[in-house]
Amino acid sequence: MVSDCWERMMGRSNSDFLPAQRKLAFVVLSIFVIFTNAANAAKPYTIALYSQGLSLATLPPLLLPYHNGPVLSGKSIDLYLIFYGGFTNSQREIVLDFLNSFRSVSGADAHAVSSWWKTTTGYKDAFGSGVSASVNLAKQMTDATYSLGKTLKVADIEALVKHAVHLKVFPTSPKAIYMVLTSKDVYVDGFCMNTCGFHAYAFPSPATEDKMLPYAWVGNSETQCPGQCAWPFATPHFGPQAPPLRPPNGDVGMDGMIINIATVLAGAATNPYDTGYYQGDAAAPLESVSACVGIFGKGAYPGYPGELMVHNKTGSSFNARGNGDRRFLIPAMWNPASLNCVPL
Repeated sequence: MVSDCWERMMGRSNSDFLPAQRKLAFVVLSIFVIFTNAANAAKPYTIALYSQGLSLATLPPLLLPYHNGPVLSGKSIDLYLIFYGGFTNSQREIVLDFLNSFRSVSGADAHAVSSWWKTTTGYKDAFGSGVSASVNLAKQMTDATYSLGKTLKVADIEALVKHAVHLKVFPTSPKAIYMVLTSKDVYVDGFCMNTCGFHAYAFPSPATEDKMLPYAWVGNSETQCPGQCAWPFATPHFGPQAPPLRPPNGDVGMDGMIINIATVLAGAATNPYDTGYYQGDAAAPLESVSACVGIFGKGAYPGYPGELMVHNKTGSSFNARGNGDRRFLIPAMWNPASLNCVPL
């Protein structure tokens, strides 16, 4: 639907881009897709569980071809946030400080969250417009009553977004991202089995005011699968068993969520309608950050996240600074200029 329109405008088809193979000298990524009723929801693209392997083959550089569709360009990307379940005030503050760190600041530290996000501006659409350099946390709401219960289907994530729109809590915008975060006592279909989070989009309908709405979900894995969705702050369930790192905000589940929030935000901004930047099958794509799984610093290899900074007082590991003097660990992002995964 979207890609056909863009292909007509561009005069080219997706077949013009030949899929490239990833350089798998150290990292192998497995991405899974959860299928939902196409009449109700788009296919959510998931971030993989932590999974690394070894390969002796040196393959061509990683390429994420552009598929002729839109990216989230413009002055700023508005973010609408739903905390679903039992989050403490301190947990919410970790997330809010992180999301308030995305605004582009002149002369920002090279290790600022905003510097990491700046890489997305190199992902340009057919008209030469790149992803917005700024993410604005426009509004948030809390559903502490578990309105849909503690066991959710994938379609329930979209339902929560549509309900907030219906209540006029959030406006509708195809240039925004609607994000649902679930607490540690909430299970979402596929969580820990094949995903830590995903991004998708709602098809135009009366419930969305006939607009396509990009949305995303990330769960707190603290009590369910920290070794899979909060590595390197927990011992992995498989692979090299190196001691876990100390989380920068003292919360394994929430610091793990920050990694996954960063991943789905970058994916939603550079590939909002599965016609943007990705490699492979559109149903299971490698995207801007999911293509770089397990890489957080220079010299990363299986079981080792790479060279990181360590806080003198707490001994916690981090690579990014944010709002409120917060420290975070965020994954490497594929740089379209250098054609490789670049960590902060």
